[in-house]
Amino acid sequence: MHYLQNPCIEDLLMMEDNLVRTNPGNADQAIENGLSLGILVPTAVPMLAATPIDRCRYLRSDSRFDLFEIIDTGKIISIPFHQQDRHRYLIHEFDRTAAALARKPRWNGLCSVNIAQHAVQHSQHASTPAKPYALLHDNEERDIGDLITPLKHELRRLKVWDTIDTRIVLPMRQRFARMAGLEWPWPEAIETEIKIIDERLKSTEARDQVDHSLLDQMPDQKHEPYPEFMEAWSQIEARSAYLQACIELFPSLKGFSNVQLAV
Repeated sequence: MHYLQNPCIEDLLMMEDNLVRTNPGNADQAIENGLSLGILVPTAVPMLAATPIDRCRYLRSDSRFDLFEIIDTGKIISIPFHQQDRHRYLIHEFDRTAAALARKPRWNGLCSVNIAQHAVQHSQHASTPAKPYALLHDNEERDIGDLITPLKHELRRLKVWDTIDTRIVLPMRQRFARMAGLEWPWPEAIETEIKIIDERLKSTEARDQVDHSLLDQMPDQKHEPYPEFMEAWSQIEARSAYLQACIELFPSLKGFSNVQLAV
């Protein structure tokens, strides 16, 4: 369990007055700093250094303070901005994502490759501007799982996929993009590149790591697989590689170092 090094209680209470001087424009500043509204802060309740950190919610930032809401009481407080603390918030959130994605296999369980490995390899094949976007392109699957292509096609036929995409998938992607300090919406050229790489990786997975005996019919692979044989990574390897890639690629984590992965 991690805890946050906090200023004294009296200072924090005095800082609450800063709330009345905030305005919606501060949300834009928070986004520029790589954070998004609604992040569950994973370091400590700012009021009490001895309180576990998953009991407060990040709200927004201005040039000097980060604002938080204590979940149990609804009380809103502000603490001075510290870059290293903000990095810890993001590292914890991305590590939670890495751990979840590393436990979830691709192809809805029919593939030995997990989603975290897929994301890292996706970024490795991408151009330099597209690498951070490629890394987080499936991050919503942390919460909704890997929806296989035939299921998506059926949901489109039933005219429900657009609602799922608009109300669930895209807001999640927006949140992760802002946490990473990336543009939203994604640049169109980068989206196109990501789709092509995704199809080629899917063809490679189908060739090397999908158990064909579990499929009634192997979907047609319309894109050329990558020539190298794809080895499946362990959960620990995939989680570690994903988090390290986050640190190397995301603008919001620029300057962070000395990560210790607790598995």
